[in-house]
Amino acid sequence: MQTKNELTPVQAETLAFIAGYIAQHGYSPTVAEIAKAQQVNVNAIGDRIALLIKKGAVTKTDGIARSIRPVMST
Repeated sequence: MQTKNELTPVQAETLAFIAGYIAQHGYSPTVAEIAKAQQVNVNAIGDRIALLIKKGAVTKTDGIARSIRPVMST
């Protein structure tokens, strides 16, 4: 059984993509960039980001572009 803070494989993949993107570019990806890279629609990524925030894996500042930041590593 999964606890609140455990990530699913898909969530871990999304978190790893965000961390890798920041390491490569120096800033966080947009939701659209994550969706394109993971070949899903932006609504699905929005849901993943919301769950990652709820689980404490990332932070995001509302109204600020490219503000997704990892809190935990994969």
